[in-house]
Amino acid sequence: MQEKIKSVYRWFGLGIGIIALAYFLNSALKQISIFPALHWGLGTCASIVATTVLSGLVMLIGGYSWILLLRATGETLTIPKGLVIFTLAQFAKYIPGNVAHHAGRIALASSRGLTVSKVVFSMVIEASWLVVAASVLATAWLFLVGDGLFEYAKELPTLFQLAAGIAAACLFPLLAGWILFYWHPGPLQRILGNRAVKTPSLPILLTCLFIYMLCFLLMGAAADILAQYLFGASGSHILLLTGAFAIAWVAGFLAPGAPAGIGVREAILLKILTPIYGPGIAAGLAISLRAITTLTDGLAFAAALFAKGKMDSGPP
Repeated sequence: MQEKIKSVYRWFGLGIGIIALAYFLNSALKQISIFPALHWGLGTCASIVATTVLSGLVMLIGGYSWILLLRATGETLTIPKGLVIFTLAQFAKYIPGNVAHHAGRIALASSRGLTVSKVVFSMVIEASWLVVAASVLATAWLFLVGDGLFEYAKELPTLFQLAAGIAAACLFPLLAGWILFYWHPGPLQRILGNRAVKTPSLPILLTCLFIYMLCFLLMGAAADILAQYLFGASGSHILLLTGAFAIAWVAGFLAPGAPAGIGVREAILLKILTPIYGPGIAAGLAISLRAITTLTDGLAFAAALFAKGKMDSGPP
C-alpha cells in the first residue's frame, strides 16, 4: 500500500512539474521573437563566470551549514567529507520525485559511518530553515517594494495575500516540528530509536538561518548580473530578484515530485518578472538561471567525485 501511495505521489508531482514546464515553455516560445539579443564579448563571458562562481559558493556554504547542524546533533564530521557527501547527493535532485537527493545523502552519510538518525534530524532542520529563510526574505522584499511592484503588476495577488501566504510558509516548519516531536512523535521515534540526538543550540540555528538568507541574496545578485550584463536590463534590482527567487524556490521545493523544481520555479519567475523586465528578459533570465545552476551542479558533482576518489585512495 505504501509503495502505491509513493508511486501516486511521484507521478502527481511529476505531472505538476510537466504542466508548469509546459506553461513556461509555451510562454517563452510566444515571446522568442522579442528575446533580447546577446552580444558576446568579455563582459558577457565574465558575467556567466561570475554567476557560476556565485552559484557554486551558494552550494559550498549551504553544505557547510548542514555540517554545522550535523555537528550540533553530536555527530563528528570533517568539512571536506561533509562537502563531498552534500555535493554528490545534490545532483540527484534532477531525478523525478524530488526526494532522491535526500535519500542519496542519507545513504552516502551512512556509508561513511555517520549515524542515520542524526543525519535525518539535521536534514529536517535544514529543510525547515531553508523555507523560513526564503519566506523571511520574500516577506521583507514585499514590504519594501510592494507598492512599487503592484503598480507594474496589477494581476498579482494583493500584498496582504502574498504576505499571508509567506507567513504560512514560515509557520509550516514550526507546525511540522510540533507534530513530529510532541503531538505524534511515533514515526520520528522509529527513525531515531532510543539514541539521544542533541538539538542544535540557538546560536547555531541563527547562524544557519543567516547562511541560508545569504545564499538567497547571492542568487539574487547572480540574477541581477545576468539581467544587466547578459540581457542589457537597465538598473540593479537585487532585492526584487532575491525576493522573486526566494518565492520561486519555495514553490519548487514544496512541489511534490518535480525534479529540482524544474518548470515550477521558471513559471513563477516568469510571472513575477515580466511586469518589471518585460517578457523577453524575464523568460531569458529564468532560462539562464536554470542553465547556470545546472552547470554549477554538474561541475560540483565532478569535483566532489574526484575528491571522493582521492579520499578513498588515501590512508584511512
